Amino acid sequence: MQKIKFIKMHGLGNDFVIIDKRSNNFEINDNLIQKLADRKTGAGCDQVITIGQSKDKNSDVTIDIFNPSGDRAEACGNGTRCVAKLLFDENSNINSLKISSDAGILVAEKQGTNISINMGKISNNWKDIPLNEEIDTLNIPIEVEGFSKGVGVNVGNPHVVFFGKNIDKINLHQIGPTIENHKFFPNKTNVEFIEIVDFKKIKMKVWERGAGMTLACGSGACAAVYAGWKKKLIDNQAEVLLEKGSLHINIFNEEAIMTGPAEVSYHGYVEI
Repeated sequence: MQKIKFIKMHGLGNDFVIIDKRSNNFEINDNLIQKLADRKTGAGCDQVITIGQSKDKNSDVTIDIFNPSGDRAEACGNGTRCVAKLLFDENSNINSLKISSDAGILVAEKQGTNISINMGKISNNWKDIPLNEEIDTLNIPIEVEGFSKGVGVNVGNPHVVFFGKNIDKINLHQIGPTIENHKFFPNKTNVEFIEIVDFKKIKMKVWERGAGMTLACGSGACAAVYAGWKKKLIDNQAEVLLEKGSLHINIFNEEAIMTGPAEVSYHGYVEI
């Protein structure tokens, strides 16, 4: 039997089990992911993330992100920020690093006690999201009572964003899976419900593809601000209010820069 060390971390309650494979490159399988992610019998998390050696000279490390079911997730802003914190804590002399992911190379920088991640190019082109047919991505015809039509966005992964009021009354467990698996989205989608506080501040509730309802979602926050900016509802720089705190999003040159905290919860191990 082998003991595998892990670190439990979170970004505003969006929690992760992180395994450092740089010195011990073993195989991660669905059984291990499901065992770690189970909230009753394992550590419990929204995603499992592995850190590996960089595959080229263009990045410092490589990360792989897995949903609790074992399927891969292309991007995770909060998870990437947690990995960046670990690496910054390892070497206090560095203030910037490059992390390779399925969504491309993401640049992380220290910002005082917070960490910023450049999430790269954002798109609302229907092929990039992707959708299964060409439709107006600012007005995707999915009806949710009390909310706008959906806005489709790709932030390295697919999102659909709805604007309305009283988001605390949304039954995410009921409506989230329906929209996640809607026929418009061949790769399924993340789902965000947004309430505008003012031109520079919004509240967000999120249903993550493959993970369900989570307390925060970094790529979702980026998608929400981008969607609101494209609809001329909010500024391109906005604060996103979540249950455990807030993220600051800056949309610049069609890229999203996300800034927020990351924390270590505890260190542990699992036997396999």
